[in-house]
Amino acid sequence: MLNKTKYKLHVTFAFLACEAILGVLVQTASGGWVVVTSYACVVLACLFVLSCYEKSRVYFLTQIGLICTVMADLFLVVMSPIKQLPAMIFFSVTQLCYFLRLYYNEGSRRARVVHCAIRGAVVLVAMVLTLIVLQKNTDALSLVSLFYYANLIVNIVFAFVQFKKESILAIGLLLFLLCDTIIGLDVMASSYIPIADGSLIYAILHSGINLAWVFYVPSQALIAISLIDFKGSTQSN
Repeated sequence: MLNKTKYKLHVTFAFLACEAILGVLVQTASGGWVVVTSYACVVLACLFVLSCYEKSRVYFLTQIGLICTVMADLFLVVMSPIKQLPAMIFFSVTQLCYFLRLYYNEGSRRARVVHCAIRGAVVLVAMVLTLIVLQKNTDALSLVSLFYYANLIVNIVFAFVQFKKESILAIGLLLFLLCDTIIGLDVMASSYIPIADGSLIYAILHSGINLAWVFYVPSQALIAISLIDFKGSTQSN
């Protein structure tokens, strides 16, 4: 497998080059090719991790996270009409996988307890705020989306706390957040809260480029290569 060969570095660079090309095609393609190139970015990241197979907890959690991402984008990118609720459920499982990866990286039981307490508090606050802000407009999609978003934010915080070990994952998750912020603003503008013409949010949402995928493609590529230790083999904890 990739992590056991001398070609690891070259294969990783080839993977990143393919992701970069696909990222450009996402912005320039038209018609059905937009779907093909967009979904290919996510599938390729998942397949790259599969090529790095090793029997370890961090590998297993990352692979499951990327498989769930592929499933989520099946509902959001490939299917027409899109199915947002199952997509957000899969994305939530993805973030729970990354949570467990970061959780098991904690050096002590006390650190793990603190991690869980902070995560639980943030998720609870997110759920309550959703109910307060949306009131009668609250639905399953909004609750699942905020659950997902809260876990993503906490994952980013703890990935940066563990930056020495998880620097690539931290940056990948941050880009994931920027992508989902754009998508979240679009959903809010179309379904929940009206956005005034000429506002900053309106300008972001109508920038003329697929801004969400500008962040999303590198986020998935970085999460995929976050398993690779270029000084040795893949992470093995």
